Amino acid sequence: IRAVANDEVEEAREVISQVPGLEEAQLERILGIFKDTQEVSHQVRQAGGLHVVGSERHESRRIDNQLRGRAARQGDPGSSRFFLSFEDELMLRFGGERLKRFTNSNILPDDVPIDFAMVGRIIESAQERIEGYNFDIRKNVVEYDDVMDKQRKAVYAERKQIVMGNTDALDEKIDQAFAQNISELVHNYRENYVGFIRAEVERAVMQFTTDATDEVLLPPVLRRLRGFLPGIAELDPDELAELRPDRLIERLSKLAHENIEDGTNLYQLLRATSRFIPLMPSVPNIAVQLASRRSGHLQAKENIKLEFVTGVRAVFDKFLSNFAEDADLESIWQHAENQIDQAFAEFNAERQSSEGLRRQQEEFRQTVAGALNDLLQDSLSALPSDSLVEALQTYVASEREVWRERMGEEKFQRIQRLILLTAIDREWQDYLTAMDDLRREIRLEAVAQRDPKVEYKRRSFQMFQNMRANIDEAVAQRYFVDLQNHQTVLAREESFAAVREQLSQAGYQVVQRQNGKGAELRRDAPKVGRNDPCPCGSGKKYKHCHMKQDEAARRGRAPGAAGRQKAATGKKKGRRK
Repeated sequence: IRAVANDEVEEAREVISQVPGLEEAQLERILGIFKDTQEVSHQVRQAGGLHVVGSERHESRRIDNQLRGRAARQGDPGSSRFFLSFEDELMLRFGGERLKRFTNSNILPDDVPIDFAMVGRIIESAQERIEGYNFDIRKNVVEYDDVMDKQRKAVYAERKQIVMGNTDALDEKIDQAFAQNISELVHNYRENYVGFIRAEVERAVMQFTTDATDEVLLPPVLRRLRGFLPGIAELDPDELAELRPDRLIERLSKLAHENIEDGTNLYQLLRATSRFIPLMPSVPNIAVQLASRRSGHLQAKENIKLEFVTGVRAVFDKFLSNFAEDADLESIWQHAENQIDQAFAEFNAERQSSEGLRRQQEEFRQTVAGALNDLLQDSLSALPSDSLVEALQTYVASEREVWRERMGEEKFQRIQRLILLTAIDREWQDYLTAMDDLRREIRLEAVAQRDPKVEYKRRSFQMFQNMRANIDEAVAQRYFVDLQNHQTVLAREESFAAVREQLSQAGYQVVQRQNGKGAELRRDAPKVGRNDPCPCGSGKKYKHCHMKQDEAARRGRAPGAAGRQKAATGKKKGRRK
């Protein structure tokens, strides 16, 4: 085809002779089509080429120029002409009234087209204004999207760093999350406790205050602040209900000083820290451990106490050994140890009913938990704020190494990645939803004479910082809990895999049921009776053929079979002696 278009027929014939499947008739058809095309092209040129008639002008000059360009491609002849109406959208928005006044002043017949240069300039001016308006819209959209684009790049870069990072990078992320939360807790409950409580009081009062009447809904305020201010229960609700919001804030904020005097702030710090850092081992359930024993309760209780006290002492030394004086440590520990010894001594499981054991266990748990709380609270009060932050961070790092050694490096890294990525993905999804809401509402800032774009950037930055803080908080809050949960799941899977292996060696397989609920055991081969024909096809009974070999093979595959066989052989030899 290219050769025919270039008027090189001989070259086209040579191509046909060299390429299998091409025939001379195809060349003749192409020559005929090319000849007809040339004749039609000649007729079109004589007619003046392609004439484009436009029924309206577009908002953009670029679109009109593209339509005009269809009339004269590559130097071909052609023309274009546009016919407009005063009722067109472009004319109604820009210049329509001006042109109407002009035509009315120059009384023209209705069938005479208006063809003046001024009309073209008015239309082009209208198109320029619309193009500028559309450009401002696109620019405005880009400015809004640019904020999210930068934040999206930052989040995705952090995710990539977690996915591709090594052990040091993951540990650094975890340390950063714990450091942020520990520093914030110590600052709020020790350095700035009064300001922290006042901020919580203001937030609660403002949330439950009616703007129209300036009336405070007191019951929800008291319920929300009960955990921060235990002394709030001693105040008269009727007296508080008569106070205005500002006076109520002042009255409730004074309770923070009472919390500092009686050490409630340290107890609250301990409770907040214990939510995400396992500072002490759990209290043992003596009733359950002794209920299965008929005798030896005293010795068993002593063993439980020794194990529990040893664990508590190890945690206590790990937490404070490098940050407090030895004399202070011994004084704090001796007081807690005496309380624990007394609780164990008062527990008596002899001749007790199940209800009596349950009641004693509850009293024992409360006593020991109180002793542990006193121990930790005294430990917190013995350290300055900087040393306390460092001690908590060191303890978290040591506990992390314990989990690393227990689970193995590969599994531990995988779980750390999962914890970090889960926190980031959850908070990022919530953040995207909040940003969509903000973008719909931010235009109302113009009513208050504020630039919506400036307010959008400012508030999105604050929301992004809050999201980063929420990610660190989620990682710290869930870290040790998820490690324990994953360890439980892995142990269950390993136990199930061991059972499957034993069943497989015994000639069974575990098959998941079709409805997805539970599993069932199936034999790898159908069961053969002693007197049935042997599956090998020999015609003999199974007991006279391969039964002994199959039983020996099953015994050999069973765990501990070799050890049992050797032991049995040793016993027989001993009897012969």
